[in-house]
Amino acid sequence: MAKVYDYPVFATQGGGLVREVGKNTYVFVEQPDCPGLEVGDVMPSEWDLAPANQQARDLISEDQFSLDF
Repeated sequence: MAKVYDYPVFATQGGGLVREVGKNTYVFVEQPDCPGLEVGDVMPSEWDLAPANQQARDLISEDQFSLDF
């Protein structure tokens, strides 16, 4: 059974799931496939992300459509 998160989580290009803990800083909440990285480690900044749950998809939509004046 897959774990359900009540906050936005993102899949990474190196496997595992991350959550945002600061502006453009993501920490693993599920183990990545990359040796040497574990839950709680910061995701490498050069890795790409994809929304992994509805909260993350909603967050991306909000960011895309928000206007900064």
